[in-house]
Amino acid sequence: MQDYVHALMIWSHVLGIALYVGPQFFLAFAWVPASRNIADLPTRVQAMRTITSRFAAIGGAGLALIFVSGTYLISTWRTHYGIPDDVGFTDQPYGHVFIGKMILLVIMVGVVGLHTFSTGPQLLEATEATIKGGPAEEARVKRLRKQSMLLSISGLILVLLIMSMGSLLSTKSITFD
Repeated sequence: MQDYVHALMIWSHVLGIALYVGPQFFLAFAWVPASRNIADLPTRVQAMRTITSRFAAIGGAGLALIFVSGTYLISTWRTHYGIPDDVGFTDQPYGHVFIGKMILLVIMVGVVGLHTFSTGPQLLEATEATIKGGPAEEARVKRLRKQSMLLSISGLILVLLIMSMGSLLSTKSITFD
């Protein structure tokens, strides 16, 4: 039974990653280039608000699955791999890779949080102000757009690195002998 629960938790973890990463690729490679073809700025802003709020819901659900399943998986590592209590977590390469993965996760959450709660809303606000005729806002929009792109690309690179490290955790060479 324990193997089935473990497999279910791995599946939940992978599903959470798909729900989180898939929309990031969609936004970066489909929505952003396509949105530039929407000449009517108010329509573009409204569409962006709708898409990003839905992304937040889907990505948030993905993150919740990742954290719940990941917590289970790491809390059962000794049992799953048959590791005695006298072996320390960092006595194995698995522990070092996991710690590195968690450090990158914290950095990624910070980057995504900055984008989600600061840069993104400021960009939408500045774009709306430009619509209302604020000429000084155009320079601000340009600066915020660059900052938004940098944060988005950084977040995507970090999540891909985290996924790579997660894949390493399932390989024979990094797990326990």
